[in-house]
This record gives sequence, structure tokens and C-alpha cells, in this order.
Amino acid sequence: MTALSPRCSFSGTALKTIACITMLVDHIGASCIEAGILTPGLDIGTLSRDTLSAYPLYRLDMVLRFTGRLAFPIFCFLLVEGFVHTRDVKKYVRRLFLFALISEVPFDLAFFRTPFALDHQNVYWTLALGVLAMAGLKHFEKPDGSASWKGLLCAAGCTLAALLACTDYNAIGVIIICALYLTRTNRKRQCIVGAVLFAWELTAPLAFVLVWFYNGQRGACSPLQKKAFYWFYPVHLSVLAVVTNLLL
Repeated sequence: MTALSPRCSFSGTALKTIACITMLVDHIGASCIEAGILTPGLDIGTLSRDTLSAYPLYRLDMVLRFTGRLAFPIFCFLLVEGFVHTRDVKKYVRRLFLFALISEVPFDLAFFRTPFALDHQNVYWTLALGVLAMAGLKHFEKPDGSASWKGLLCAAGCTLAALLACTDYNAIGVIIICALYLTRTNRKRQCIVGAVLFAWELTAPLAFVLVWFYNGQRGACSPLQKKAFYWFYPVHLSVLAVVTNLLL
């Protein structure tokens, strides 16, 4: 894998920590401010859409959300790294689907104030489908390592599944994961492709500045820390769900 600078300074653990922090920042805005204050205010008429942009909490929300746009691109990159280096893809996929199930009710409560929002599914489903798509690409890849039509068909099936299931980031999320996987041997190309595909979100391409300086090492990460990274998503969503539904 090529890289522009020899001074790479971020391990996988460091990138994952940054992604978790920015995700939390993003979700505070989306849950506590948007779902907890702004949307109910608009629904009952205490807030006006015409003057919303001047409302201080709305401005704070924009800062939080723009900061949080860094999280998903980093998670996509780390998912590709995890897939490439895992010794058991089936176990990897099962773990992602398990946490998708665990996270669904907290996700719905935190952002939609209902335990079952059938038209919105959490991001673990997107990540799990992304791994399945990469597995299909790898299984059917050509001798030179390029994608075959069978592999692309498998990836398309996973993309369609994400779209139909309305997972977080849905089809575009799986497409981006596959694109990062197909460009994994060239960091420069990978960062450019990732930044272009995330150009529809104003600050998301900046995540690839951090990815550029990934040093290729997992970094210090104990078994407890590894579990904590998986549990961080459903646990912080559960806390936000309590705040949004009971305190606001």
C-alpha cells in the first residue's frame, strides 16, 4: 500500500477512538437537540421554520453534526482494514449482525422516539452488509485481483438489501465500503475515491486526511478495549434515548 508521507501517525485504535468521539458528538446533536428539542418545537408550533436558522440551539446542532460527519468515513475505512486482516469472516459478520440487533431499539428511541421505527435501521446493518459485499468481491475476484461480474453482482445485492431495509447511509454506505475495498492497495487512490464519494456531505471528505496518515498498525488495543468499541454504539445510544425521551 502506497502512502504520500513517511510520517504516518495514526494507528487503527487511534482512528477508531476519533471516530467514536465524533460519532458521539454527531448523535448528541441528532438525538438531544434535533429529536429532543427542535423537531417537537416545530411540530407544536413553538419554533418557526422561517426563523430556525437564527435559533442558537440550531446553530450548535449544525456544529455538532458537521463535526460528526467525520465518523462514518473512518468506520468504513476501518471496516475494510478489519475485513482484510480478519482470520474468520463469518465470525466478523455474525458479530456485526448481533450488535445490529442489540442496537436497533436504542437507535430508534434515540432518534425517532419510538422503540420500533421500521423505516430506519442502525448503521451496524450497513456495516454487516458491507462485509458481506466485500466477501462476495473477494470470493469471485479474478486472478489479477480485480473484481469479476459475479463479485459485483454480490455487492449489488448487498447494496439493494441496504436500500430496501433503509439502513443508516443505506445503499451509498455499502457502495463506499466496496469502493474503499477495491482501492485498498493504493492509499492515495483510496483517499481520493473516498473523499469524492463523500462529497455530498460537506465535512465528511476531511476524514480522509486522517486516513491518509494511518500507519498500518492496529495499535495498542486490549481485549477489553476491543469489546468496548463494539459496545460503545448501543450503550451511548441507550443513554441518549433516556435523555431525549425522559429528560427533554
